[in-house]
Amino acid sequence: MRGLVTILGVMVLSIGIMPHASNAGTSGGAEAFEKLKSLVGHWETDKTNMNKATLDLELTSGGTAVLEKFHMVDNGKPVEMTTLYYLDGDQIKLTHYCMAGNQPTMRGSYAPETKTITFDLVSISNLKNPGDGHMHHAVYTFIDNDHLKTTWTFQKEQKDAFTEGVTYVRAK
Repeated sequence: MRGLVTILGVMVLSIGIMPHASNAGTSGGAEAFEKLKSLVGHWETDKTNMNKATLDLELTSGGTAVLEKFHMVDNGKPVEMTTLYYLDGDQIKLTHYCMAGNQPTMRGSYAPETKTITFDLVSISNLKNPGDGHMHHAVYTFIDNDHLKTTWTFQKEQKDAFTEGVTYVRAK
């Protein structure tokens, strides 16, 4: 009898803990995707940036994806890249169509206390050799409704080659 009471007690405690455990593993994907959707519009680099660049973000695919188009001119030549943000189940992901000719896919996690989405590489297509250069990591910081900071890390020879942080201002 005493063993039965102990087993029932453990089961009741386990049931009470289960909802908390299942929520602890979430990455905040839906909340992160809503934050990305709030960025829809035209963005320009702030005055502290040496290079002028723009981001244009739009909702696409019935509101299930955010399409980002990056544009700048470098030594008189246009530089354009596209990034697609979407939910995969409850996880926020991006696929970056890079001027390096490859397409890294990254999974993100949202930290509301720091207003950041941190993306890390999960796979990459069109990478000819493991040491070839590619975007490997990105952090988006939501400063306020009109200011956004992006920090992208490029990896080459399986080591971080450079990190580039840019602050954008929403164009009015």
